[in-house]
Amino acid sequence: MTAGMELIRIDGDPCRFAVRLPDLDQPIRRIFPLERLIEAISSKQMGLVAPQLWEDPREDPSALCMLDGTLHVAGKGQRPLSAYLAPAWAQCWSLNPGSDTLLRAYSRVRLDPESRRNIQADDEGVTVTTTVRRLLSAAETWHADGANSHVVMGQVEYLGDGDIWQRIVNACNGQHGPRFFCTVQGRADSLLWKRKYFAHEQEVRLLQIDRAWRREEPAPRIRQVRIDPDTLFTSISFDPRLQPFEVTEREAAIRRAGYTGAITRDPSYQKILGQLVMLRDWPDP
Repeated sequence: MTAGMELIRIDGDPCRFAVRLPDLDQPIRRIFPLERLIEAISSKQMGLVAPQLWEDPREDPSALCMLDGTLHVAGKGQRPLSAYLAPAWAQCWSLNPGSDTLLRAYSRVRLDPESRRNIQADDEGVTVTTTVRRLLSAAETWHADGANSHVVMGQVEYLGDGDIWQRIVNACNGQHGPRFFCTVQGRADSLLWKRKYFAHEQEVRLLQIDRAWRREEPAPRIRQVRIDPDTLFTSISFDPRLQPFEVTEREAAIRRAGYTGAITRDPSYQKILGQLVMLRDWPDP
C-alpha cells in the first residue's frame, strides 16, 4: 500500500498516482508487436488488457482466492474474494535497460539465408521508451474520454508464492477485511504482487481500475485509451538482429503511420572491431 495515503474507495473521485516509483522521469521500456505499434500510432489509441488474458495464470492472485469462515465465523461459509475485485486492465513496461532475454521473449527474428529478411515478421517486436510522468500525463485525458477509471503506475514486487498468499490473508483479516480490495490502493496492490519467477522483467505496470463497477455486467477484455505517440514515446528502436535494409523499411512504415518522434538504432548486435595499441614487439603467428 502507498505509505501515508488515505485509502480511496473504488467509487470515489478518479485519481492518478505512482507506487514504488520515486523517479517519475526514469526511462521505462516496452516491446510492442510491430503491427500493433503501427496500429497504435495510426489510430492514436493504445490497449490495456484484462489480467485473465495474460499468459501467466497467476497474474491476479486475489481472484484465485476463496474466503472460508466455516471454522471460525458463525454463519459464514465460502465466498470468492473475486466478488470484491473491481475490473482492471493493465499494460506492462520495464525498468530493465535492455537484455537479450527480454528481447528474445517478445521479439522473434529468423533471417532467411538468401533474402536476409525476417521470416517471422508477424512476431517481431519494437522497443518503445517513455517515462512514468509521461504516462500519467497521458492519463489526464482518459477521464474526459469516458474511461471512468483510476490510473495507477506501480513497480511490481516479486515475492514467493507463500508471501503473496500471506499478504492476501493479512489484508482480508485486517482492519478493513476483504473490502480492503474495494479501495484503489488495495486493488492496485493485488495486481502488483508477482512471483519471483518473473523478477528478471523488472516490471512496471500501468493499471486502469474501473470505478463504475457493475457486477452484473461482464467487463470488456481490452480497454483502448487515447494517446499522442509523439508526446508519449521518447524513442523507438527496432530489433537489432534485423538487417539494415529492413530497419530502414520499418522506419518508413512507422513514419507513414504518423510518428514524427525519435527513432534510434540499437547497436546491441553490431559487430565491433578493436584496434590494439602494442607497446612492445611480438612474435609472428
